[in-house]
Amino acid sequence: MKSLAFYLPATLLAAGIAHGQQNQAIDLIPALKKQCGFIKMVLDRQRPDTEGSYKAAGTLCAHLEARAGSSDADAEARTARDLYQLLARMNLQPATAADRFSALESAASAEDGVERFYALVGLAKVAFEAGSLDKATAYSQELLQIAPQFPKDWNYGNAIYYGHFVLGRVALRRGNTMEAAGQLVAAGTTPGSPQLNSFGPNVTLAQDLLAQGQTQPVLEYLAECKSFWKLNRGKLDEWIGTIRAGGTPDFGANLNY
Repeated sequence: MKSLAFYLPATLLAAGIAHGQQNQAIDLIPALKKQCGFIKMVLDRQRPDTEGSYKAAGTLCAHLEARAGSSDADAEARTARDLYQLLARMNLQPATAADRFSALESAASAEDGVERFYALVGLAKVAFEAGSLDKATAYSQELLQIAPQFPKDWNYGNAIYYGHFVLGRVALRRGNTMEAAGQLVAAGTTPGSPQLNSFGPNVTLAQDLLAQGQTQPVLEYLAECKSFWKLNRGKLDEWIGTIRAGGTPDFGANLNY
């Protein structure tokens, strides 16, 4: 079974990254080291990681730290490149959205059944982030189409939420505000998931719709979120109150989940 918090493909990117990407990885060494801090935190907490991706990333982080400032610049560059590749496959920054999408799409091409079901949430989200709107739409629709096959799976609620969420973001990007509002309300009908129940939903689409004057759909959506986000610590009521008073809430970290 996959980790409840992460979907982690099993293998690394194929070898043979272009020289330009190796240079990019070198330029990103400070950002790579910052991500290494998060990797170490995950490993220290012993989060389940059946694919070993975090363990592999931790090893590369240690190698990168050991080679910092050494005379072997080529070894440091290779380590930075390898770490960048792995982070792309794990859908983690500082790998670009385009590189993360390419990595995830390549891995998912050979998957089916429940493995593909797990992959589609990340694929749909990162396709949108990479600006591939047609593929974001296709993966979201596929996700919603196959979700009924896994009604008791931990990922089912994520599939319902993010399938509609991404379709809504695509619709808004293409100027269809009403479709986007409808997809937001549909996203709020999710029964929840371990992630959504704990951390709450990503509310980027809600914020974008508020900027378009779509107050009522956002209020309806936030009210729906109360059914699964029991651990919101009053945030939902606070956000609803701010919107009803004519303001825009500070959604904080829920713009990133």
